[in-house]
Amino acid sequence: MSQYSGSIPDTTDRPNDWLATAPCKDDPEAMFPGTIEGQIEYAKSFCRRCPAIERCLQWALDTGEEHGVWGGLSEAERRSMKRNSGRRISIDDYTGTTPTRTPIAGRTFQQAWDDGTEPDGDHLLWVGKKSITHHNGSVTPNRLSFYLDRGHWPEGDVKRTCGVDRCVKPTHLADRTERDEEAELAVAV
Repeated sequence: MSQYSGSIPDTTDRPNDWLATAPCKDDPEAMFPGTIEGQIEYAKSFCRRCPAIERCLQWALDTGEEHGVWGGLSEAERRSMKRNSGRRISIDDYTGTTPTRTPIAGRTFQQAWDDGTEPDGDHLLWVGKKSITHHNGSVTPNRLSFYLDRGHWPEGDVKRTCGVDRCVKPTHLADRTERDEEAELAVAV
């Protein structure tokens, strides 16, 4: 007769494992684009729709992963975060949220955004409150949409590019950096 050791063998799949929910698992090669900007943006497109973006980035920061796109950040962006901080990096530094990352009574930013938006043709209209309150203050729907789509908070104000009132469709929004880059391209042409 064998003695019970108190441990349970890990022989089952865990559905809550963040890798199991990651859309990049369908094309893992794409997540290692090197330094080619178009390929980096393609890899980040997986991250923008990933429910595990925060856990993925935290894993990359915790393990010191040097290669590939993880949690919406490229190799260079993660190195820059490490250089600029001078201390251990946390996902909370990246998102600007408290460690619980639950902005509204147990709801995530994604849940608040999903509850506050409504499709309208080629647009996505904000039908929720004017701002989303969380532990560190509040955030506007435009800033929240930008963050959820691009994986980082916007630089400066976020403006609509489509001109439709209350539209928060991520492709119809641009922060100051994106508007400046577009203006530079227009002058160059």
